[in-house]
Amino acid sequence: MTEWKVTMLGTGSPRPDLERSAPSQVIHFGDLPVLIDCGEGTTAQLQRAGIPPQSITNLFMTHLHSDHILGYGQFLLGGWGLGRRKLRIIGPKGMKHYHDTMLSLFKDDIDYRVKLGRSPKGVRENVEIIEMEGPGELDLKSNEIPARVFIAEMVHNVPTFGLRFEGENQVIVHSGDTAPTENIVELAQDADILIQDAALAVNETYKNPSDPELKEIWDNLQKEHCTPQQAADIAKRAGAKKLILTHFLPNIDKDRAYEEASAVFDGDIVIGEDFQVIDLTLTMQG
Repeated sequence: MTEWKVTMLGTGSPRPDLERSAPSQVIHFGDLPVLIDCGEGTTAQLQRAGIPPQSITNLFMTHLHSDHILGYGQFLLGGWGLGRRKLRIIGPKGMKHYHDTMLSLFKDDIDYRVKLGRSPKGVRENVEIIEMEGPGELDLKSNEIPARVFIAEMVHNVPTFGLRFEGENQVIVHSGDTAPTENIVELAQDADILIQDAALAVNETYKNPSDPELKEIWDNLQKEHCTPQQAADIAKRAGAKKLILTHFLPNIDKDRAYEEASAVFDGDIVIGEDFQVIDLTLTMQG
């Protein structure tokens, strides 16, 4: 059986944080790495994790918020410069426009490098963009990923999709950003690993917000994200085996996040950290 595992490249949020890079994860299907989201710094994070950026030829974007896509320009051009000659991107409607905008912004740069002798394949050619339009199973032509890929729409303020990668005996689910919804519970049924938004973990900024603006922001975030307790409830109801919490604001209370989750879910719980590598047999940890 091909080994599946997850590398948590970036476990952070839109707020810049030296401890946590912007959202991005790699799911490894044996020797095939597939990138989920591409926040700022993703290319450097790949290199630090020992994953050659040019080895990523499949990228899923859960949604087009800045913290999930700002690293795309460097990933596209940098990976091309390192030798990538094909790329497939799967994302919501608007992904093709974003890709084309990168090509337009860096037209002179790309022209120069092609004149130097570099093939346009992997940046202008041999790039496939699939825009997800609704729930269901993705039809990935000539699919090299050894999994069926199912998508479901999440509850966020832009179109956002959760992803289910289902093999013969393995299931890994990525929630994307979402408030609690039955859609993620259904998508994550019997998952071996559920990578789950828990952005509402208690943190220093919002712990006791005296600033009315901060309080308003925190109140509104409840409509877009999950607490560790809510994430754990999703995992419990889905019958997931392992729960990885991620998408943290700076300076979260990690012990409290683990306590809140473990009070609800008795499976394995991981408080996500950058560069963690998590397989399907990892024992419980905080």
